[in-house]
Amino acid sequence: MNMKDAFSFQDRVILITGASRGIGRAMAEGFRDAGAIVYGTGTREDSIAWMQDNGVNGRLLDVASHDQAAPLIKEIVERHGRLHCLINNAGISSTTPASHYKEEEMQQMLETNFKGAMRLCQAYYKAQRRHGGVIINVSSVMGIVATVLASVYCGTKGALIQLTKALAVEWAGAGFRVNALCPGFIETDMTSHIQSREGLMGRMIDTIPLKRIGRPEDLVGPAMLLASDASAYMTGQCIVVDGGMTAM
Repeated sequence: MNMKDAFSFQDRVILITGASRGIGRAMAEGFRDAGAIVYGTGTREDSIAWMQDNGVNGRLLDVASHDQAAPLIKEIVERHGRLHCLINNAGISSTTPASHYKEEEMQQMLETNFKGAMRLCQAYYKAQRRHGGVIINVSSVMGIVATVLASVYCGTKGALIQLTKALAVEWAGAGFRVNALCPGFIETDMTSHIQSREGLMGRMIDTIPLKRIGRPEDLVGPAMLLASDASAYMTGQCIVVDGGMTAM
């Protein structure tokens, strides 16, 4: 294998959900810069506005909706003939204590973090059945280890890892590879409540061997590996990107 070609994304079509900011935006910009045709989603017009003049095709998508995934993927496949990689990045978190969760909040997190990813995987599989494809599910280290005030989040992210493994096994014969990325503590809006508290931030960094929190850009390289032909023999795997936190 020519490794230069193995890592080439020229004219490859990539769909990234939750690309309005943070990890999703960093991935969208990274794949765009590598020559890919990138589609990024957000839930509001203002959240995808940045994409218009920045080489990313913005689309509105609420992954918690039951009927939006299939039409979007159908549109992309009909326009380009193929969608080379689906990255399920959209997700929400909460700091609600486990004893105080209301049914609606649990349902919203389940719909977004787990069922939303499953719907997109299903739609992608049906649209790409003749070609095969690549799926990257963005889970979290919280799907592997636990922390306080994250019970349902941990549950959905753990479920997403198991879904990744199950789909990898079930769809391998159809030419699909399915892997997961598990970010650690990353500098995004989702972790702003920790970043703003100096003492808590210091204790968090003490648990990370590399002694810094991650940046959204730290996930771009691992995503490119999993999306590329260089990882053609990788499926059902969970790649942890956490500065060594879960190694301690």
